[in-house]
Amino acid sequence: MSGNTGGVREIAARLARLLEERADFIQRLEDSVAEVRPRDIDEILSKHRLVLLFFTASWCGPCISFMQTFREVAGRLADPRVFYGYVDVDSSYSLADRYNVKHIPSIVVIVDGKPVDVIIGSLSREKLEEKVRAYMKAACIAEVAS
Repeated sequence: MSGNTGGVREIAARLARLLEERADFIQRLEDSVAEVRPRDIDEILSKHRLVLLFFTASWCGPCISFMQTFREVAGRLADPRVFYGYVDVDSSYSLADRYNVKHIPSIVVIVDGKPVDVIIGSLSREKLEEKVRAYMKAACIAEVAS
């Protein structure tokens, strides 16, 4: 049995590293998307070149599912000039009205303070990443390595 001790320790150390990496990844996801309320929007727009607002509601099944995809993309394509936020249409209906959001889930894409596109419905992570990368390129934002 003592011959296996080194192998067990190696596996335990590898597992500990993997768990730590996973915890860091989850923390990045949690930190990468913030709730946006009407009182916050003007400051957000003034500080970020590219803003992606995910319009959602707690009762919307497709929104809940798509939120994970949105968080993953936000974590993978994090950049200080890009803001990823979500808007609860029930508590912040004035923002939904301001951006003429009629369907959820929707993502309003804002470049330099002006809405340039609306993504309606859910997308795969790959498709959403592709779109966000294109918006980053159009806004002259070099992405960080993912």
